[in-house]
Amino acid sequence: MSRDEETMNSPALDGPKTYSIGYVAETTGLPVSTIRFYEREFKHYLEIPKTPGGHRRFRQEDMEKLKHIHALVHEQGRPLKEVREVLVSTSDPVLLRRDVDLLLEVFENLVQENFKLKQAVAALSGRVLALEEERKRKRFKLF
Repeated sequence: MSRDEETMNSPALDGPKTYSIGYVAETTGLPVSTIRFYEREFKHYLEIPKTPGGHRRFRQEDMEKLKHIHALVHEQGRPLKEVREVLVSTSDPVLLRRDVDLLLEVFENLVQENFKLKQAVAALSGRVLALEEERKRKRFKLF
């Protein structure tokens, strides 16, 4: 049994289960170099505990945070600066309020746009029905 398996399977004596960087890389699919890079770039968001010997010990929540960062950077294509701002705003109430206000504004705009689109669809549907009725009337007149 590896040390990671022992750590994962042993009862938590000093707190939550922790995992080595190798195990985290294998589990998340992220290269070790990427994990280290994220730790450096997002040190205020990722606070990875280290052993007295300097080895990183990741908790489950740290792995979730790494996946979240990866999704923001690679799946959503956000620049690192923007990702830092997003991550900081989740812990700063003033920035969080600003983000909520911006999201509410975007939401309101989308609701208005959705309403306009529904009106346009209704108008087009009415026009299509009118054209089909007209076509049917013209067909019957030919016979």
